[in-house]
Amino acid sequence: MLALLFPACADKPPIPESKFVEFYIQLQMLDAQYGKDSAVQKQKVDSLMNAFEIKKTLFDSTIAWYGKKPERWDNFFAQVKQRLAEMKPDYVRTPRR
Repeated sequence: MLALLFPACADKPPIPESKFVEFYIQLQMLDAQYGKDSAVQKQKVDSLMNAFEIKKTLFDSTIAWYGKKPERWDNFFAQVKQRLAEMKPDYVRTPRR
């Protein structure tokens, strides 16, 4: 019934995409940095989730939303790639001659 009243809600992920992109990048950076120490990694992930005000249930529902709309992952990862390129220092982005 609610879906009929608010059909636009189903068209957007529970976590806004721009916020989820930033969160995902930080999450991957934590994994790269602390992946071998699961206790520290869990603590850092919990802190990151608090900083972004993302509860586990909200994260899970966002992943489920994308799972039902796999074509939306393409746009998501394009934004991740673009954001990572923006984060790189100029000397990394400059092609060698």
